[in-house]
Amino acid sequence: MKILIINSAEPEIREFVLNIQQHFNDSEVTCTLLEYADCLQTDLLAYDGIVISGSPQGDDIVEHHQPFFQWILNYPKPILGICAGHHITAVLYGGSYLRGLESESGDLPVDLLVDDPIFHGLPQQLTVHQMHNDSVTLPDGFIHIAQSSQCLNQGMKHQEKALYTFQFHPEYLNPKLFENFAAICKKD
Repeated sequence: MKILIINSAEPEIREFVLNIQQHFNDSEVTCTLLEYADCLQTDLLAYDGIVISGSPQGDDIVEHHQPFFQWILNYPKPILGICAGHHITAVLYGGSYLRGLESESGDLPVDLLVDDPIFHGLPQQLTVHQMHNDSVTLPDGFIHIAQSSQCLNQGMKHQEKALYTFQFHPEYLNPKLFENFAAICKKD
């Protein structure tokens, strides 16, 4: 099995993707790192699943990155979007980008709202790492799967395919989510 990790931050910012890569390496899952600007020149179907990392860039990231991520709309294999990946996906599917309305920072609780394979073996409330000023609304065609007291859309899943996104950063405290994502990729 091969997982592609797309760095949605600028190339010199590796913190998010290296942490994600380490979790997959610990589970003996083969993964490749790719910069977001290289998505259009890459055979994305060669991978069993894709993880889209977070980014510290704010304000214009969704507008700027959308041309590189249009493939999300038709990609048939599992996707896991984190923070910026959550924002980009939501806006591509018609959600709204909320600037500065639901910011969170630090290790905080998130409630899991559904029973889903992505949450296999996890308690109904998780402590997760947050570092966001912006958030997104739930687009049509998505199921609301996680929330916190400050940020309503902490997680969502597409109704018809294995497309998951999270506002929080599981690469810091929640490696089980990557293990579960890999299991979803194996089944798909």
